Amino acid sequence: MRELLLLALLSPFYLLPAQAQTIVVGAEDDWYPYSGKVGGEAQGMAEDIVRAAFAASGVDVRFVSLPYARCVHMVRTGELEACFDTSRTRENEGDFLWPARPMFTSKALIYARADSLDHDLGPTALHGKHVAVTNGYEYGSDFDGDVTVTREVTNQTIYSFRMLALGRVQYALAFEKVARYLIDTHPQEFSGKVKVVGLSAETQLYCVFSRKFPDAATGLALFDRGFATIQANGTYRDILASWR
Repeated sequence: MRELLLLALLSPFYLLPAQAQTIVVGAEDDWYPYSGKVGGEAQGMAEDIVRAAFAASGVDVRFVSLPYARCVHMVRTGELEACFDTSRTRENEGDFLWPARPMFTSKALIYARADSLDHDLGPTALHGKHVAVTNGYEYGSDFDGDVTVTREVTNQTIYSFRMLALGRVQYALAFEKVARYLIDTHPQEFSGKVKVVGLSAETQLYCVFSRKFPDAATGLALFDRGFATIQANGTYRDILASWR
């Protein structure tokens, strides 16, 4: 009888669901609409993908919005378990644990002033040129490994565009959705003043995991499993469609 009473008292606790695991992930704060800090919160297509992938594996996510260069530095040093959005290049291949699949692809476009006669440029055309880039970003191995380029490093893509519009650099590199968002939201500054003249690289973007953070390999496995699930059940497709 005492055993039955004890079982009755304990049974509500056995019926409670297990507390979900939580992972802290660094989110790039200035790459909207892919990822950005909007209204004080991490928002964007990448946030939606990462959140859905971990949710499919029963894991909650807490995003910490950080400048991209700081975000990847913290993952490299083991201060942070994971971060996005990172392009995979020859230069950073050994720095991180990489998921089985990229989250999405994006084009790193070459911009010039609107009066430029350039067109169909590739990364080799930037050899020896003065180019505005964003701190820590990867633009493809051909450009990233070119030591002849004079890089004007800015903290945000909008500053690269401003330098270009003012004629302080010959070119600026920007990713397609980010560039379109900046031109649409700052038409007086950029509309009719800058234009696409080439492609540096079409890159695959990942949520990367630390080689030094304790048990980050488990987090990576959970992400991979969840990402495969949302690709199979249509959630991933719906997220991409919502950000077109």
